[in-house]
Amino acid sequence: MFDEPKFHFWKVGTGDSTSIVIKEDVVLQVDLNDNASDDNDNVAIVDTLVEELPEKDGNPYLSGFALTHPDQDHIKGFKDLLDQVTIGELWFTPGVFNEYKKDLCEDAVVFQDEAMRRVKLAIEKGAELDSGERIRIVGYDDLLETDEFKGFPTELLSGAGQAVTELDGEDLDGEFRAFIHAPFNDDEEHDRNDTSLAMQVVLGDDPSKGGALLFGDISYPVIRRIFDETKAHENEESLAWKVFLAPHHCSKSVMYQREDGTEVRKQDILDDLDDAQVGEGYIVSSSERVPTSNKKGDNPPHAIAKDRYEEVAGGDFLCTGEDSGKASGLTFTSSDGDIEFDGESEQSAEAVDKVGAAVIAGRGSDEPPTDDVGFGH
Repeated sequence: MFDEPKFHFWKVGTGDSTSIVIKEDVVLQVDLNDNASDDNDNVAIVDTLVEELPEKDGNPYLSGFALTHPDQDHIKGFKDLLDQVTIGELWFTPGVFNEYKKDLCEDAVVFQDEAMRRVKLAIEKGAELDSGERIRIVGYDDLLETDEFKGFPTELLSGAGQAVTELDGEDLDGEFRAFIHAPFNDDEEHDRNDTSLAMQVVLGDDPSKGGALLFGDISYPVIRRIFDETKAHENEESLAWKVFLAPHHCSKSVMYQREDGTEVRKQDILDDLDDAQVGEGYIVSSSERVPTSNKKGDNPPHAIAKDRYEEVAGGDFLCTGEDSGKASGLTFTSSDGDIEFDGESEQSAEAVDKVGAAVIAGRGSDEPPTDDVGFGH
């Protein structure tokens, strides 16, 4: 499972669990939703990681764990994971937690406690930390002016517009690049979902070939700003994608906004997503099956968002809860920076069926025609 570069989107219901294999035995886990039960066929993600991960010093080992934001469907099971797995490095966005002060779930509290344990070690020991102690803060410089983070090493801080090529003390330049798009310096003013960690992850050395865009639960205003800021800095290659994880589990809030009481379609962001697509890209909804329609007020996934994404995706729109079949999720392998889906998409299957039908029709039949054919018929 963790033997070659790939992106794997686990089948965990409506929630995010993405494993990024940078190279053999070097794995970055982004979010966690341990949502398996007798009533569903979701993957028992913590048990699976414990069984499948490489070992280091006799324990299952993750090079890194990055949390986009501490909603339960992005952090569920972290306490069990931390008890059983050595996590080399944590990526921590403190500004996000400021928006969740009163309603953090148990796993989010455990994550925050572990992150702050590592922050204190970094303040005491400096940037030279050991595996299992390492921490990367994703946020903004003025955070270091607060008493809680005063003295934190600046080399362990990454903000919007910066790229990270190191994980758990290993220089992975040329093999791994995570470009941070958000949160922005002033994101604490936004809805808490819009303070999510958002990034482009490339397995290779050329972001223009397209990587995976992982945008947490952000909605239209922030994704609009991400595109605008990136273009303003002439850094469009950091938006290039072959795989786009649909934000907030295929929520319509990415491309629809309420204006004067009316839900307005924002075609501009769909056009920008299309322009940033490299070749025939794939859009993935990490969710249960997308319904054919929704009622007002329904939580994601939203059918209308799927419709829009199908218009954009040159390869296919895929859903972990629908297109994984008996597999544990959806896998995209990377070779020399090129990303390919390890499966047969619905669109490609339909295309094969149509070609096959055309070939059969073109061959004709061994039986003579039964209808008269001639002029005027």
